[in-house]
Amino acid sequence: MEAGELKNNTLRQKISNLIVSGELRPGDRLDEQSLAERFGVSRTPIREAILQLSSSGLLEMRPRRSTIVRRFNAAALREAFEALGEIEGLCASYAALRMSEADRLRLEDVLLASEVACRDGDRTAAFELDAEFHEILHEGARNHVLQATAESMRLRVTPYSAAPLLAEDFHADLSVPHLEHSAIGKAVLERDSDAARKLMIKHVSNNFLFIQNLLNNDGEIEQRSASRAKA
Repeated sequence: MEAGELKNNTLRQKISNLIVSGELRPGDRLDEQSLAERFGVSRTPIREAILQLSSSGLLEMRPRRSTIVRRFNAAALREAFEALGEIEGLCASYAALRMSEADRLRLEDVLLASEVACRDGDRTAAFELDAEFHEILHEGARNHVLQATAESMRLRVTPYSAAPLLAEDFHADLSVPHLEHSAIGKAVLERDSDAARKLMIKHVSNNFLFIQNLLNNDGEIEQRSASRAKA
Protein backbone atom coordinates (compact mmCIF):
# COMPACT_ATOMS: atom_id res chain seq x y z
CA MET A 1 0.00 0.00 0.00
CA GLU A 2 1.37 3.43 -0.97
CA ALA A 3 2.09 6.00 1.76
CA GLY A 4 -0.63 8.34 0.50
CA GLU A 5 -3.24 5.57 0.47
CA LEU A 6 -2.24 4.46 3.96
CA LYS A 7 -2.56 8.05 5.21
CA ASN A 8 -6.04 8.39 3.69
CA ASN A 9 -7.15 5.07 5.20
CA THR A 10 -5.88 6.18 8.61
CA LEU A 11 -7.70 9.51 8.40
CA ARG A 12 -10.87 7.79 7.25
CA GLN A 13 -10.67 5.45 10.25
CA LYS A 14 -10.01 8.32 12.65
CA ILE A 15 -13.01 10.28 11.41
CA SER A 16 -15.27 7.22 11.46
CA ASN A 17 -14.09 6.53 15.03
CA LEU A 18 -15.38 9.96 16.06
CA ILE A 19 -18.80 8.86 14.82
CA VAL A 20 -18.70 5.32 16.16
CA SER A 21 -17.64 6.58 19.61
CA GLY A 22 -20.56 9.01 19.72
CA GLU A 23 -18.42 12.14 19.69
CA LEU A 24 -20.15 13.00 16.41
CA ARG A 25 -23.87 12.17 16.26
CA PRO A 26 -26.41 11.93 13.41
CA GLY A 27 -26.86 15.42 11.99
CA ASP A 28 -23.58 16.79 13.35
CA ARG A 29 -21.60 18.75 10.80
CA LEU A 30 -17.96 18.09 10.00
CA ASP A 31 -15.63 21.09 9.98
CA GLU A 32 -12.75 20.34 7.63
CA GLN A 33 -10.43 22.95 9.15
CA SER A 34 -11.00 21.73 12.71
CA LEU A 35 -10.41 18.13 11.66
CA ALA A 36 -7.26 19.12 9.76
CA GLU A 37 -5.89 20.88 12.85
CA ARG A 38 -6.87 18.00 15.11
CA PHE A 39 -5.09 15.39 13.01
CA GLY A 40 -2.18 17.59 11.92
CA VAL A 41 -2.81 17.47 8.17
CA SER A 42 -3.97 19.80 5.42
CA ARG A 43 -7.62 20.07 4.41
CA THR A 44 -7.05 18.10 1.18
CA PRO A 45 -6.64 14.61 2.75
CA ILE A 46 -9.49 15.43 5.16
CA ARG A 47 -11.70 16.27 2.18
CA GLU A 48 -10.72 13.00 0.48
CA ALA A 49 -11.49 10.97 3.62
CA ILE A 50 -14.88 12.69 3.95
CA LEU A 51 -15.65 11.91 0.32
CA GLN A 52 -14.87 8.23 0.88
CA LEU A 53 -17.02 8.07 4.02
CA SER A 54 -19.84 9.78 2.14
CA SER A 55 -19.63 7.09 -0.54
CA SER A 56 -19.99 4.43 2.17
CA GLY A 57 -23.20 6.08 3.39
CA LEU A 58 -21.90 7.21 6.78
CA LEU A 59 -21.78 10.91 5.87
CA GLU A 60 -24.05 13.12 3.79
CA MET A 61 -22.48 15.75 1.53
CA ARG A 62 -24.71 18.78 0.90
CA PRO A 63 -24.20 21.31 -1.93
CA ARG A 64 -22.74 24.59 -0.60
CA ARG A 65 -23.25 23.41 2.99
CA SER A 66 -21.26 21.44 5.53
CA THR A 67 -21.07 17.67 5.32
CA ILE A 68 -23.01 16.03 8.15
CA VAL A 69 -23.21 12.61 9.79
CA ARG A 70 -26.03 10.95 7.89
CA ARG A 71 -29.46 11.07 9.47
CA PHE A 72 -32.07 8.44 8.65
CA ASN A 73 -35.80 9.01 8.55
CA ALA A 74 -37.95 6.30 10.12
CA ALA A 75 -38.44 4.35 6.88
CA ALA A 76 -34.76 4.46 5.89
CA LEU A 77 -33.66 3.42 9.37
CA ARG A 78 -36.08 0.48 9.35
CA GLU A 79 -34.84 -0.66 5.94
CA ALA A 80 -31.20 -0.33 7.02
CA PHE A 81 -31.73 -2.49 10.10
CA GLU A 82 -33.80 -4.99 8.11
CA ALA A 83 -30.94 -5.42 5.65
CA LEU A 84 -28.39 -5.51 8.46
CA GLY A 85 -30.32 -8.28 10.22
CA GLU A 86 -30.24 -10.52 7.17
CA ILE A 87 -26.55 -9.83 6.53
CA GLU A 88 -25.56 -10.38 10.16
CA GLY A 89 -27.71 -13.50 10.27
CA LEU A 90 -25.88 -14.94 7.29
CA CYS A 91 -22.53 -14.13 8.92
CA ALA A 92 -23.57 -15.92 12.12
CA SER A 93 -24.82 -18.91 10.13
CA TYR A 94 -21.59 -19.26 8.17
CA ALA A 95 -19.44 -18.61 11.23
CA ALA A 96 -21.11 -21.48 13.07
CA LEU A 97 -19.85 -23.82 10.36
CA ARG A 98 -16.60 -22.20 9.27
CA MET A 99 -15.09 -20.51 12.32
CA SER A 100 -11.63 -21.73 13.40
CA GLU A 101 -10.93 -23.07 16.88
CA ALA A 102 -8.90 -19.94 17.62
CA ASP A 103 -11.91 -17.79 16.68
CA ARG A 104 -14.15 -19.90 18.91
CA LEU A 105 -11.84 -19.35 21.87
CA ARG A 106 -11.80 -15.63 21.15
CA LEU A 107 -15.60 -15.61 21.02
CA GLU A 108 -15.80 -17.33 24.40
CA ASP A 109 -13.38 -14.76 25.87
CA VAL A 110 -15.44 -11.85 24.54
CA LEU A 111 -18.63 -13.27 25.99
CA LEU A 112 -16.96 -13.71 29.40
CA ALA A 113 -15.61 -10.15 29.28
CA SER A 114 -19.04 -8.91 28.27
CA GLU A 115 -20.55 -10.60 31.32
CA VAL A 116 -18.10 -8.70 33.53
CA ALA A 117 -18.82 -5.39 31.79
CA CYS A 118 -22.53 -6.01 32.20
CA ARG A 119 -22.13 -6.80 35.90
CA ASP A 120 -19.98 -3.69 36.45
CA GLY A 121 -22.20 -1.42 34.42
CA ASP A 122 -19.24 -0.47 32.21
CA ARG A 123 -20.94 0.96 29.12
CA THR A 124 -17.72 1.83 27.29
CA ALA A 125 -16.40 -1.72 27.66
CA ALA A 126 -19.81 -3.13 26.69
CA PHE A 127 -19.82 -1.04 23.52
CA GLU A 128 -16.31 -2.13 22.55
CA LEU A 129 -17.10 -5.78 23.26
CA ASP A 130 -20.33 -5.54 21.28
CA ALA A 131 -18.31 -4.40 18.27
CA GLU A 132 -15.73 -7.16 18.78
CA PHE A 133 -18.45 -9.81 19.08
CA HIS A 134 -19.83 -8.91 15.66
CA GLU A 135 -16.36 -8.57 14.14
CA ILE A 136 -15.52 -12.12 15.20
CA LEU A 137 -18.62 -13.44 13.45
CA HIS A 138 -17.93 -11.35 10.34
CA GLU A 139 -14.41 -12.79 10.13
CA GLY A 140 -15.59 -16.26 11.08
CA ALA A 141 -17.97 -16.36 8.10
CA ARG A 142 -14.86 -16.75 5.91
CA ASN A 143 -16.39 -14.71 3.09
CA HIS A 144 -14.61 -11.44 2.30
CA VAL A 145 -17.49 -9.94 0.31
CA LEU A 146 -19.99 -10.72 3.05
CA GLN A 147 -17.61 -9.44 5.72
CA ALA A 148 -17.09 -6.12 3.92
CA THR A 149 -20.84 -5.72 3.38
CA ALA A 150 -21.60 -6.43 7.03
CA GLU A 151 -18.96 -4.01 8.27
CA SER A 152 -20.20 -1.28 5.93
CA MET A 153 -23.82 -1.72 6.99
CA ARG A 154 -22.95 -1.74 10.70
CA LEU A 155 -20.94 1.43 10.26
CA ARG A 156 -23.89 3.19 8.64
CA VAL A 157 -26.26 2.49 11.55
CA THR A 158 -23.75 2.70 14.40
CA PRO A 159 -24.47 6.40 15.15
CA TYR A 160 -27.97 5.23 16.09
CA SER A 161 -27.30 1.80 17.55
CA ALA A 162 -24.45 3.09 19.73
CA ALA A 163 -26.34 6.06 21.14
CA PRO A 164 -28.16 4.18 23.95
CA LEU A 165 -24.82 2.78 25.18
CA LEU A 166 -22.80 5.98 24.90
CA ALA A 167 -25.20 8.84 25.63
CA GLU A 168 -24.23 10.36 28.98
CA ASP A 169 -27.82 11.03 30.02
CA PHE A 170 -29.22 7.60 29.11
CA HIS A 171 -28.61 4.35 30.94
CA ALA A 172 -29.29 1.22 28.95
CA ASP A 173 -29.84 -2.21 30.48
CA LEU A 174 -26.58 -3.90 29.47
CA SER A 175 -27.93 -7.34 30.34
CA VAL A 176 -30.29 -7.34 27.34
CA PRO A 177 -27.71 -7.29 24.50
CA HIS A 178 -25.37 -9.47 26.57
CA LEU A 179 -27.96 -12.22 26.98
CA GLU A 180 -28.81 -12.06 23.28
CA HIS A 181 -25.12 -12.26 22.37
CA SER A 182 -24.72 -15.20 24.71
CA ALA A 183 -27.56 -17.09 23.01
CA ILE A 184 -26.09 -16.38 19.57
CA GLY A 185 -22.62 -17.35 20.75
CA LYS A 186 -23.91 -20.63 22.20
CA ALA A 187 -25.53 -21.52 18.86
CA VAL A 188 -22.35 -20.64 16.96
CA LEU A 189 -20.13 -22.64 19.32
CA GLU A 190 -22.50 -25.62 19.00
CA ARG A 191 -22.31 -25.27 15.21
CA ASP A 192 -26.08 -24.75 14.98
CA SER A 193 -26.10 -22.48 11.93
CA ASP A 194 -29.89 -22.22 11.64
CA ALA A 195 -30.34 -21.17 15.27
CA ALA A 196 -27.41 -18.72 15.02
CA ARG A 197 -28.99 -17.04 12.00
CA LYS A 198 -32.47 -16.76 13.55
CA LEU A 199 -31.15 -15.47 16.87
CA MET A 200 -28.98 -12.87 15.16
CA ILE A 201 -31.85 -11.57 13.03
CA LYS A 202 -33.98 -11.32 16.17
CA HIS A 203 -31.14 -9.53 17.99
CA VAL A 204 -30.79 -6.88 15.27
CA SER A 205 -34.58 -6.50 15.09
CA ASN A 206 -34.78 -5.99 18.85
CA ASN A 207 -32.05 -3.38 18.62
CA PHE A 208 -34.00 -1.50 15.97
CA LEU A 209 -37.25 -1.66 17.95
CA PHE A 210 -35.48 -0.29 21.02
CA ILE A 211 -33.98 2.61 19.05
CA GLN A 212 -37.30 3.30 17.32
CA ASN A 213 -39.04 3.45 20.69
CA LEU A 214 -36.36 5.77 22.03
CA LEU A 215 -36.76 8.10 19.05
CA ASN A 216 -40.56 8.05 19.14
CA ASN A 217 -40.90 8.61 22.88
CA ASP A 218 -38.06 10.94 23.64
CA GLY A 219 -36.50 11.99 20.35
CA GLU A 220 -33.21 12.13 22.23
CA ILE A 221 -30.97 11.25 19.32
CA GLU A 222 -32.72 13.33 16.70
CA GLN A 223 -33.35 16.40 18.83
CA ARG A 224 -29.79 16.69 20.08
CA SER A 225 -28.45 16.14 16.59
CA ALA A 226 -30.80 18.40 14.63
CA SER A 227 -29.69 21.52 16.47
CA ARG A 228 -26.08 20.78 15.58
CA ALA A 229 -26.79 20.30 11.87
CA LYS A 230 -27.86 23.90 11.24
CA ALA A 231 -24.98 25.40 9.33
